[in-house]
Amino acid sequence: MKNQSVDETSPGVSGRRRRSIFAVGCVLAVLTVFGYVALTSSRSSGRRGVQATSDGVEFVTSVPDGPVLLFRNAAPGPLYGRLAIVPLSQPAGPRQIAPISCERVHYAAGWGICMVTDESRLPIRYTAFVFDRSFERRQTIALTGPPIRARVAPDGRRAALTVFERGHSYADEAFSTKTIVVDTASGRQLADLEDLMIEKDGRPFKSVDFNFWGVTFARDGDQFFATLKTRGKRYLVRASVNLGKAGVVRPDVECPSLSPDGSLIVFKKPLERGVGWRLHVLDLATGAERPLNQIRRSVDDQVDWFDNHQVVYHDSASEGTGIWVLPVDGITPPRLLLAHAYSPAIVRN
Repeated sequence: MKNQSVDETSPGVSGRRRRSIFAVGCVLAVLTVFGYVALTSSRSSGRRGVQATSDGVEFVTSVPDGPVLLFRNAAPGPLYGRLAIVPLSQPAGPRQIAPISCERVHYAAGWGICMVTDESRLPIRYTAFVFDRSFERRQTIALTGPPIRARVAPDGRRAALTVFERGHSYADEAFSTKTIVVDTASGRQLADLEDLMIEKDGRPFKSVDFNFWGVTFARDGDQFFATLKTRGKRYLVRASVNLGKAGVVRPDVECPSLSPDGSLIVFKKPLERGVGWRLHVLDLATGAERPLNQIRRSVDDQVDWFDNHQVVYHDSASEGTGIWVLPVDGITPPRLLLAHAYSPAIVRN
């Protein structure tokens, strides 16, 4: 009864309490063992170590088989900044969250590059690291400034990294960049683009104010396109890592991205008035170019290819901040593919 007092020092009560405590302890032990077995089972399952959670995300210990979209999670909360993955067939489904965080990320053929800023101590440190399919950090690369662009070659052998060494935007008149190409297996630097031998109109082309950025690799992992800026002008260059040479292709091309079949390049072009960029597509065979129907006045990103007919990029808009998909026909407008997401990389294998 509620008002009846009990002497808890009596032998009968002490015995009952001991039995109760023992029973609770046994239950907790069983639950602990069950939880450990369940977690171990999920890590060894055929879903590549996917562990479901109650908040609409899943934790993964390796990159699932493609096609998937790999990106930086920008959803508010404790998982902000983490590497995330969704299937291309279900981009609105639960996000698979990886155990690493990146500012800029790219991935292909089992190798990824992650660029990070460490503000926990002064001076601020900028680094990149190569990771494999299991998100294991392989090599760390010291950077000389804030991350801008990252690209992994389609065969996974090489990665290109671009940072700002001076300035914080391409709109800054006095910005300076540094772009290097590294071997993903060893982390060894293979090229600094400022050391390339450049030709323009069949003659050597060199200036102390050269700046390179926006590398996009061909399928062989050796040839690539990039942007070169000098004396206020931007050029598209085609280069070879192995040969250490590059040639100017045409002017007014910034942040190129080569289509999977190697026939088209989507790039951004400065607006004729004001500050901003308009996406264009270039046919490499004919040299013809046309603007894309991006709707927004300016899109400032190096796109990735969703397929041979559409690109994806990050943009902030009233309809949503995230990753957008845009056909390259010049007619169809973009649509929001994934909200609260940044730095997209399409993984096909």
